[in-house]
Amino acid sequence: MRLSFRYGWQAARQTLGWVWPVTAAFASLICIGIAGLLEARAIGASAESARQTELYLLQGATFGLVVPLFVFSLSCRLDNRLDPLMSASWARHGADRRLFGLGRMAFPSVVACALGIVGGGLALGLSSASSDPALALPLGLTTNPWALTWIAALGAVSYTACLGFAQLLAGSWGLALFLVGDWLLGSGIGVAALPWPRSHLRSLLGGSPVLGMTELQAGACLAAVTLVATLLYARRVPR
Repeated sequence: MRLSFRYGWQAARQTLGWVWPVTAAFASLICIGIAGLLEARAIGASAESARQTELYLLQGATFGLVVPLFVFSLSCRLDNRLDPLMSASWARHGADRRLFGLGRMAFPSVVACALGIVGGGLALGLSSASSDPALALPLGLTTNPWALTWIAALGAVSYTACLGFAQLLAGSWGLALFLVGDWLLGSGIGVAALPWPRSHLRSLLGGSPVLGMTELQAGACLAAVTLVATLLYARRVPR
């Protein structure tokens, strides 16, 4: 079983390589940097305006735009549809196809997690460097490196699992429709926002909560969305 998962990891690494993920990650960090420079003009002489810029770079630029699009690009190149999965050499020669498929999705999850951590740190650094040092912004959830790490990890795994399941169901259309639904419905705070990673990540990063949930409840909901998407993906892959 562990070998099947490892074979899936190796298959994803060979398919994606390192050139494309590194190039896409570098371009993503440039986008965060540009957003930080543009937002620097909006930072006023108050801690509130500086905090809003910090949250904008985290919620909007990093975890609202860069991470989802990065996972989307990796999913397009990896192709989590059933036919490519079943025709893989390791899957045809005895590997557990479900664990093999989960192993294929684990690799882009780790890469996206690393991008989220670096991108989140860059967003915090840019907002801090652009603000007045005398403001002395208080330490909060989003400026806690450990909290930012697990938020990045959970967000990366969630988007990878959801986009992987969407692609397995409907191919490229499934990827596009999920991304649009996450952008439109996930931007709300009502019941319609519950199934989308964007809404819960926004809450964890200090934004408007869904249905008045606490940060702990938002994290639990995001973990539940990830688990359900992963189980449904594995359920639809034949052994």
